[in-house]
Amino acid sequence: MPPRNALPVHVSRWVWPGIAALSFLWGGAYLVIEIALRGFVPVLVVLGRVTLAAVFLLPFALKRGVLPALKQQPGWVLLTVLLQATAPLLLLTIGQHLLSPGLAGIIIGSQPLFVALLALRFDPDERPRGRSGLFGLLLGFAGLVLLFGVDLSGGLRAFFGGVLLVGAALCYACGALLIHNKLTFAEPLGIATIAMLVSVVVLLIPGLLVVPDARPSLASGGALLAIGIVFTGVTLNLNYSLIKYAGPARATLAFYLSPGVAVVLSWLLLGERISWSTGLGLAAVVAGSVLAANRVRAE
Repeated sequence: MPPRNALPVHVSRWVWPGIAALSFLWGGAYLVIEIALRGFVPVLVVLGRVTLAAVFLLPFALKRGVLPALKQQPGWVLLTVLLQATAPLLLLTIGQHLLSPGLAGIIIGSQPLFVALLALRFDPDERPRGRSGLFGLLLGFAGLVLLFGVDLSGGLRAFFGGVLLVGAALCYACGALLIHNKLTFAEPLGIATIAMLVSVVVLLIPGLLVVPDARPSLASGGALLAIGIVFTGVTLNLNYSLIKYAGPARATLAFYLSPGVAVVLSWLLLGERISWSTGLGLAAVVAGSVLAANRVRAE
């Protein structure tokens, strides 16, 4: 009998290319958000990206008929999409407005640590395995402490931005576990689409209240268009697919590369300085996440 966590052949063929693509898109997204924030306030950036993503995803969802299944558990669906999309997107964007893209990428990259931590209580299949898994948790959270103690010690603004990003990472982890355990009946495309539609409804009035009087630059408008369609619509569908078919621990492998992508791209394209604490914090978070994602295997 194959192990419980073994992947079907037709799934395993696209899991690793999907993780690589998701890593690059997630890492690059922070730079695109940075450009969008130059012309729009954070709430409007989030409203724009979820609206564009909903417009992109809805025709596919309707064509495939994946939305009616979500009526089976409307309460769990609503809670999941609020935790996996609406709340973390808002927390992430406001937090990044207060920090650099590279640091934002590292902190959000701690999501696997929170998946493993929550799994200790709520999901036996996703628990970290043995001493190495527990050491990974300690190492990863030590990396976060280092970032807060050095890189984010310059004032209340930076500290608050870091707290918001930690909150976003925690929300993503909660949402990932809910998808894996409560929404197994739903198609990933349906979850992604309803997440964007719910986010539009929640953020519509706050977003319209802060529409700028001045016309944003072409660069900011183009960045918002890209973040909505490519970096939200496409990546959400891919991420939810990986969570459903490969499990949240394996799906979050994308986070192991995306922080490094964010840091390197910020250094190359924005001239962001990489300090010793940034590099060490990145290494600790990534290594700790890898160790913590070693799950308990069924015998």
